[in-house]
Amino acid sequence: MTWTGGCLCGGVRYEVEADPMWISHCYCSICRKQTGALVGTYVGFPAGSVRWAAAEPARYRSSKEVERSFCSKCGGTIGFHRVHETSLTAGSFDDPGGLMFEGEDNDHVWCQERVSWFHVSDDWPRHDRFPPGRNEELEDLSGNPIRG
Repeated sequence: MTWTGGCLCGGVRYEVEADPMWISHCYCSICRKQTGALVGTYVGFPAGSVRWAAAEPARYRSSKEVERSFCSKCGGTIGFHRVHETSLTAGSFDDPGGLMFEGEDNDHVWCQERVSWFHVSDDWPRHDRFPPGRNEELEDLSGNPIRG
């Protein structure tokens, strides 16, 4: 299946032919600031699997291991990029309703920073930071060139 999406003005467009690796709701303060929402919902794909069909998004390095992407014209949030994966905002997909899949890696992360009055009701696992083993995986990859 080919997934497509882009920004509000259409200046940034993408296509992905890979299967999603995970869907995650992130409550960290950086995702809140990037999206302007109380939770950022992202879909993870392997690095290099996203093809930019129009202009590539602008990027901002928000931490040692992450670059955040957005349209430099309309400001639409596209996602974030690590050395091994590209995570696209669920809201930037043309058909976000089609993204739902039953995966064991669907979860809520950085719940320790969740705004106390905001709740999402589902049965996905919740983690204070990342799922077990994910912190170590990201630390091992940190500092490598981002290619996604």
